[in-house]
Amino acid sequence: MTQFFYKIGENNFIEISKKLESKEVNRLEGMIMAGLEYGESDKDGKMDNKRIESEFPELYKLLKSKH
Repeated sequence: MTQFFYKIGENNFIEISKKLESKEVNRLEGMIMAGLEYGESDKDGKMDNKRIESEFPELYKLLKSKH
């Protein structure tokens, strides 16, 4: 899922996310967090262990505001 965000861009996904309900936001945030932490987006063969607040800061703010 995080690869999808990288491809469409944070701002485009923010527009989509604005329409989500609280329950959907919680699920989405969990999937993003897992994808960043355990994903392997830089193709070095190791888990990236990235955080949503640093990779997608504006999306993170939006998701937190919808809780």
